[in-house]
Amino acid sequence: MSERTPQHQTTTPDFTAANFPTPHLALRGTADEPQVRAFADEQARAARQIHAHVAPGLAGLTIAGRVATLTTAYDAVVRWRRAVAAVAEDARYDAAGRPSAERFAVTLEQGGPNYDRLGVVGRFRRGSRWDATTRTFVGGEETPASRILAAYGEAALRRFDVEVPFVDTLLNRVALPVRGGIVRGNALVRRAAARRVAVELAERVTARQGTARVETGGELLYAVTADAWARRMLFTEAMTVLATADYGDWTAWWNAAYLLYQAPRFKKGSDAVNRVFLVAVGAALLGQPPVVPQDIDLRCMVLGQATVTATPLLCGGAR
Repeated sequence: MSERTPQHQTTTPDFTAANFPTPHLALRGTADEPQVRAFADEQARAARQIHAHVAPGLAGLTIAGRVATLTTAYDAVVRWRRAVAAVAEDARYDAAGRPSAERFAVTLEQGGPNYDRLGVVGRFRRGSRWDATTRTFVGGEETPASRILAAYGEAALRRFDVEVPFVDTLLNRVALPVRGGIVRGNALVRRAAARRVAVELAERVTARQGTARVETGGELLYAVTADAWARRMLFTEAMTVLATADYGDWTAWWNAAYLLYQAPRFKKGSDAVNRVFLVAVGAALLGQPPVVPQDIDLRCMVLGQATVTATPLLCGGAR
């Protein structure tokens, strides 16, 4: 890596809610939708503040200095997300489904890997009800959240069919764009492997809440976060990709986005943190604040690195 001074945007661009379309997964039919969508205004304000601190530094530091600046900025966004979670007005979910503020400070090392459902997920349908016999949510009307999960469930199963048709676990191999080499990222699991995940997840929720309505029946499909050492390496690589990127390099931005979504650090809040950070830094790198796709989290967890960075197109779902 050469020590150079890349051109970056240092003037303050116009950050608005339009840069943060509400993620499909937040539109699940059980929340106050106007209040959920209003979170974009909070993100825009945070991105404006982060950009003001990070943009001047990126213009003239060494690579190591730019990595340090970016890492400090990311940590600041983490603190912002945690502070927002502690405020009652942050009603991203309804009273029954909103995670406690403490969950935003729990690391994956403390709480175990994240298990994110894909495919047909009954609890994200509006008005669905719990069936204790089948241990599934049944009925209800489709929501943007249920539709996008179904679309990405199909995409995950297509990857299984093409890449590993006879096994239950698909490991994402992540190329490091700057350092070189391959790191084992997150995994997609189905069938027996997914049933084991569902049982473990139900046990976790029961231990934390005293009861759990976690679907352990029906067709199950999960994305499972990478090991701790891999996530640390992927996070550092994301910072390095951005620190060494040329001005206007969208490929670097998408590579960094993919790496960050492969490297969550906390049980809750990583998606919003990544969106704010990527918009703030993207404004300096690209000359204007990017509009973060609603489904960027699912793209990066499900589609694979080559697909995300070469053809960043929507998989499905609705705005």
